[in-house]
Amino acid sequence: MSLPLDDPITNYLYGLAWEKAIERLPEPPQSTSGPVTKEEHLALISTLADFSSGIETNILTATYYACQFEVSQAEIGRACGISRQAVRQRLARATAIQEERKRQYSYLDYDYEEYDDY
Repeated sequence: MSLPLDDPITNYLYGLAWEKAIERLPEPPQSTSGPVTKEEHLALISTLADFSSGIETNILTATYYACQFEVSQAEIGRACGISRQAVRQRLARATAIQEERKRQYSYLDYDYEEYDDY
């Protein structure tokens, strides 16, 4: 499979991922233009997986806040080229994550000053 050279975003992310993958390698790569060895391929795959996770988090966050600002699910779907059902699924995941985060951090908001005597 060859890299689609006509997609600037794909090319940019590939180059960025390869730069970050090089940092993970114990020694310099055999080629600066892309992976050649098994270790280099694994470092690139691992880096791309990290990027993917980060991008998914940002998509969920952006979807959540867009809906908070009353952007319709249909508009989000059109902007992303996905169905409203896919938008609803993303929004449900984002909302669940946000609620869990609020729940976890709400425990830190208690005032413990009255317990200083212990």
